[in-house]
Amino acid sequence: MPSTSNQEKVIVEKLIEHLKLITENVYLGYSGTGLENDIEIPAIVVQLVSINEEQRQGQRAKYRMEFGISAVAKTNTQATFNLIDLTRSIRELFTTGKRFTPEARSTAFSETSFDIAPSNAHLSFADMSLQIEVVI
Repeated sequence: MPSTSNQEKVIVEKLIEHLKLITENVYLGYSGTGLENDIEIPAIVVQLVSINEEQRQGQRAKYRMEFGISAVAKTNTQATFNLIDLTRSIRELFTTGKRFTPEARSTAFSETSFDIAPSNAHLSFADMSLQIEVVI
């Protein structure tokens, strides 16, 4: 039987693959600073925030995995609308009624916070948390 950490890795990989339905520019583990030259824009940046075991029964366990997800766009006159479109697309991707992986039981989003950079050509962000309940 694969170790739990391998199963958790599979969940993260499937999440990234699922987000690539919106844009191929999905990055795992990047910080919000210094991205201007490192990634293609628009982009989605994903951070694993926490994994909490909530219940265990034998070899199977229920976990709550929390991810920080940031939509990233260049600041210009359309930045707010571009970020709204990206965040709407992310939410819609997870509210289709279909699981993105069989292990995922439910998903929930936090409110979205917008951080529009003060000058053009910098990056602006829309940040939210995604909580996924998984059974592995």
